[in-house]
Amino acid sequence: MLAEEIRECLLSDGTKAIAVRDSDGNVKVFQGMCPHQRRALAEGDLYDDVLTCSAHMWSFDVRTGEGAHGTEAHIAQYPTKIEDGQVLVDPSLVEPVALWK
Repeated sequence: MLAEEIRECLLSDGTKAIAVRDSDGNVKVFQGMCPHQRRALAEGDLYDDVLTCSAHMWSFDVRTGEGAHGTEAHIAQYPTKIEDGQVLVDPSLVEPVALWK
């Protein structure tokens, strides 16, 4: 996975997620849907550790999942472990952020 690349993936429980690599080279896995209007974050843009949803420009810091550039909501980050070149995620540890109101 390259920096500024977003990969959509399906977790073992059927939850859509995205995998990204931050500027420090760390692989991060987040919920795959924007909490604003449940648009696919895989269709967004990733630049300088900021993931921007393509629908309404909500932005998130991929180092933390917190809102960026005035976005008040955040996205859930799944704990990851890399083993034998595989990114392992336990979806039972995190609840995706629901629709933001």
